[in-house]
Amino acid sequence: MAKQPESDRRNCIVGAAFAVLMERGYAGTSTLEIARRARVSKRELYAEFGSKSGILEAVIAATAARMQVPLTAADVADRRGLAAALKGYGEASLNELTSPHVVAINRLAAAEAGRSRDLGEILDRQGRESNRKALITLMSKAQAAGVLGPGDPELMAGQYFSLLFGDTLLRLMLGVAKRPTAKEIERRAALATDTVLRLYGA
Repeated sequence: MAKQPESDRRNCIVGAAFAVLMERGYAGTSTLEIARRARVSKRELYAEFGSKSGILEAVIAATAARMQVPLTAADVADRRGLAAALKGYGEASLNELTSPHVVAINRLAAAEAGRSRDLGEILDRQGRESNRKALITLMSKAQAAGVLGPGDPELMAGQYFSLLFGDTLLRLMLGVAKRPTAKEIERRAALATDTVLRLYGA
């Protein structure tokens, strides 16, 4: 078997894993089948990701990392900088979490929760918890800079997410809503940002 370039091999494995996962569920997905569809050896698969759960953790962590890009170099020394960081983060979050593949994985995790919590725990640990902590850290920094007033940063972060998403993710999972447009995503991110700053701005 000819060896693929590392990036191509990784993408093939991720694509194959997603396809098998959607067809067979998490419990029914095997590394052997993933390797067969990706046209790689099991040895290559394990060298790249370590395990079946490692593939999913890598995919979800990459999604979370893309969402957090606006926060990595955020300057929260003033209200304008905080607003820009929150709005950018809101747009990135809505773009990523409303994408068809993320909705499909969340839908599968909910469907399998009664039998196995493995997929749900990976989503929570690598996705939700990672992003929640990043936003709490941003709120804490803004408080320390005097841009936000007193309050619990964890509560502020939770309210921001609630304002940003509402019931959008649930409606997407149920198949009763369409993915928001770029214009709607921008509007919702701006509204959530403005509301939080009005509530907690120093």
